[in-house]
Amino acid sequence: MKPAIVIQTDFSRDSSSVATMYGVCQTVDPEVKVFDLTHSIPPFDIFKASHMLKNTVPFWPEGTLFVSVVDPGVGTDRRGCAALLANGQYVVSPDNGSLSHVLRTPGILAVREIDMAVNRWPHTLTCHIFHGRDVFAYTAIRLASGIIGFEGVGSSYPVDEIVVIPFDPASYREGVFTGIIESSGPYFGLVSSNIPDFMLIENGVRYGDVFQVEISHGPDLVYSGPAPFQKSFGDVKKGQPVLFVGATATIQIALREKNITKIHEIGAGPDWHISLDTGKRPD
Repeated sequence: MKPAIVIQTDFSRDSSSVATMYGVCQTVDPEVKVFDLTHSIPPFDIFKASHMLKNTVPFWPEGTLFVSVVDPGVGTDRRGCAALLANGQYVVSPDNGSLSHVLRTPGILAVREIDMAVNRWPHTLTCHIFHGRDVFAYTAIRLASGIIGFEGVGSSYPVDEIVVIPFDPASYREGVFTGIIESSGPYFGLVSSNIPDFMLIENGVRYGDVFQVEISHGPDLVYSGPAPFQKSFGDVKKGQPVLFVGATATIQIALREKNITKIHEIGAGPDWHISLDTGKRPD
């Protein structure tokens, strides 16, 4: 069975651009299945694209090809690349920070710059602003169909040359867990940190423990208040805050049946920080 292609962009689902990417894939090889990850990434939000990849790749089989196109530098000398992940999947994307999260987890074994003299849709050579269709989708479908192997993408370059968006890792010290806000959902108001569930478990946190939560944007404190750590929303009253393990096995905060992101204007990214204070200090 040929591997699937999973596409994410910041094009919006209403854009015909998405359908043309599908069309390129179907023209080259109609046997390959193509799926949407999302097309609702905020315009130019490379960090969001990187985070969405990290959340999604664990749930797809080995060999899956992810096409990630959030590309404000399209047509410039930024590299287009295909990265081989440590779990046997691939990401075809501009090398502009979109690989930041998967470089950490699951890791990247090798990366190759796309040779556009070979791996470029041949019918739109005068267009330099739509590499999502003409380069990334085209390269991905050629890989998925077996027309080229990984070596056929183009020249390899060192993994440590991959463009990375710097962000603070989660940490624990003297009763305080800290991390960044990786996503801030507009629909249900789920605020997701990069603090992993095991970090709380390893440090003796139990359901019912109450934390003092602070969320800041740069130097500005945006939210502060107590919140219990529970299994789900139903363990607190309507409108009350709750901490829980989210679908990506990281710690999230939300208000039951209200939207904390809209009420407190909480965003996401490397400059959004969260701390969870247990109130416990070493003797």
